[in-house]
Amino acid sequence: MEFTAKDVAKLREVTGAGFADCRSALTEAKSFEDAIKLLEEKGQKRAEKVKSQERETRQGSVTSYIHHGGNLGVLLELNCSTDFVARSDEFKQLARELVLQIAGTNPKYTAFSDIPEETLTQLRTQLADDPEVKKRPANRREQIVEGKLKKQLSAEVLLEQPWIKDDKITISKLIDDVIRKTGENIVVRRFARFALGED
Repeated sequence: MEFTAKDVAKLREVTGAGFADCRSALTEAKSFEDAIKLLEEKGQKRAEKVKSQERETRQGSVTSYIHHGGNLGVLLELNCSTDFVARSDEFKQLARELVLQIAGTNPKYTAFSDIPEETLTQLRTQLADDPEVKKRPANRREQIVEGKLKKQLSAEVLLEQPWIKDDKITISKLIDDVIRKTGENIVVRRFARFALGED
């Protein structure tokens, strides 16, 4: 694809990717949209690689949010590997977005792995007894049950929720985007949401 310096600058603005990556994507792509997709795929691979390195994440911040009137509050511990990233604007903005997400959606768990096994077993049993599931071929039922389970619980799992500002992006993807930009793993360690009068 033929491109100009303005195209590279525009792609950098849209994706947050580096100059060389943007130039390379525009060279390989057939259109501007294809270049965005290429950079997203490359960024996702980079984020997965960073997460798989299992570097210790003991730096970060505890961020709070108190809603107007003081009837709702959130505390969040968000971790990364270095204090340099913890002080970065991207990290601080991510923490802010996450406390707003938690305040607005009230998730119970951070990830699916945090859901107690007894809860999962009980829901699997209920879903397996569903007449709609029983109509399906026996060899596909387990897969259908797992799909329904994930769909049913995704609203309660922070990382699986759609972002309140853009429902095309999950919270997991939002975090991965910041991982890609900073080059460090970022982990939601824990959070607590307090609403006046709730147990």
